[in-house]
Amino acid sequence: MSETAGDKSEGACVGRREVALSAWLYREIAVIIFDRRCRKYYHAALMSGPAAAHVLDDPFGFARAAGQLQGQLAVSALPRLQDQLAGNAGEVQYSVHGGLDPLDRPQLEVEVTGTVELLCAHCVKPLRHPLALRTRVLMAQPGTVPLDDEDPESPEWIEAGQELDLQELVEDEILLGLPLSVRHAQGHCSSESQDAYGKKAADSPFARLASLLEPGQTNKR
Repeated sequence: MSETAGDKSEGACVGRREVALSAWLYREIAVIIFDRRCRKYYHAALMSGPAAAHVLDDPFGFARAAGQLQGQLAVSALPRLQDQLAGNAGEVQYSVHGGLDPLDRPQLEVEVTGTVELLCAHCVKPLRHPLALRTRVLMAQPGTVPLDDEDPESPEWIEAGQELDLQELVEDEILLGLPLSVRHAQGHCSSESQDAYGKKAADSPFARLASLLEPGQTNKR
């Protein structure tokens, strides 16, 4: 059966529609993939809120793409930190930068800033301690962290799977970065004023007279 001119024309139209549809789908898929990667790796929104929000999907891909993101955490949301604090008010901010080290190993650079309340070792009163922490960690699949890495200059290793808990990572870095003890700046510690007042009172003439009138002191004369 021979094709008529109308059949050929209709077939050509169908062919053009299929090509156009394929091209449209290709553009849409490409845009979706591009936008996902951009949002995920380059324009990640500020992470805040519940712990579930502070999870990094595909941390190895994030490192290879040199991704960057920022977030903030309430101090009260860091349970392992509570025993070290005098209070749990406030927030800490963090930023994470992905990349590869000179040996092409995936790594994360983590910065943590903010303020936490610690106890003064002198007067045992709260003081505000600023955080300015920066560290670099290498990532490895679970069970593949090298145990024989004795290089003191080598960064810390962490295990990472398909997801990485950033809240736990930030809390680890804060715990490692806290000082063993802190004190108020000179002149700002409450016990210093009490000690100065006590010393001044003990050196006064009335204090010396009172000590002379004590029964034990008068018997010694």
